[in-house]
Amino acid sequence: MLEAADGFKLRVITFTPTDATAAARAPVLLVPGWTSVIEGWEPLLRKWTEQRLIHYIETREKVSAVAPEGRKLTKHDFSMDMNIADLVQVTESLGVDMSEADWFASSLGASAVLDGLAKGELQGRSAFMLSPNAEFKFPLWTLPFTWLPWWFYPPILRYILTPYLKWKLKEEKQYIRYRRTLRNAHVYRLKRSVQANKKFKLAENLSDIRIPVAICVATSDVLHAEGAAHNIAARLPAGELIEVSSNQYAHEADAISDIDAWLARNLQSD
Repeated sequence: MLEAADGFKLRVITFTPTDATAAARAPVLLVPGWTSVIEGWEPLLRKWTEQRLIHYIETREKVSAVAPEGRKLTKHDFSMDMNIADLVQVTESLGVDMSEADWFASSLGASAVLDGLAKGELQGRSAFMLSPNAEFKFPLWTLPFTWLPWWFYPPILRYILTPYLKWKLKEEKQYIRYRRTLRNAHVYRLKRSVQANKKFKLAENLSDIRIPVAICVATSDVLHAEGAAHNIAARLPAGELIEVSSNQYAHEADAISDIDAWLARNLQSD
């Protein structure tokens, strides 16, 4: 549990390879998506942690985060600005030089990293972003639920949102991951996070990001707008769009070869 911004503490899991050469490579700062749980990343992590030093950073809306004691949490506590501030503080606590690290992030985590890079608050050697959101477009019918008391959420998640995802998602494994995350979500923080991010828009000045950035998108992923990913990649001076077969593929060990090939193309040495 590491000190983050404004009194929060975040869970960070560091995986250090036993091979000295692998451990000496540039570290990976992995920021998972909204309410994502580590079990969903296990196929990727089992292999990748043999090859790279990886810091897996859980964001503040997750059950694992420790909030300041005795303080009423507001939607501002879960804004993108606070996620960025957390990443700054946590990397300092880890003793990691961000400019020498490779970011790997997904969904909300990817949006936070991109927004932080554009604002100059985060640095990096490279960034591999899986399905970043330029904005969060929640279905209109879900928005009234964000103002209900938090204890309404468990039945809503179980009887409304879970069946909706089952109908909406084409990838069975993606549905299983999302169902797992919803069942493990901290419902009060989930509510505040939705309220905080429903008006979020990614920074306009993405052209200020000079490091290599991969925008990875799956054509079968209906929850993350493919067109938005293309637009983000086009606005990055050293951006590259990488299309993969499915969202699940990017959570599997097979994705490592694609990541390494992209790094080899864009960095002089690794």
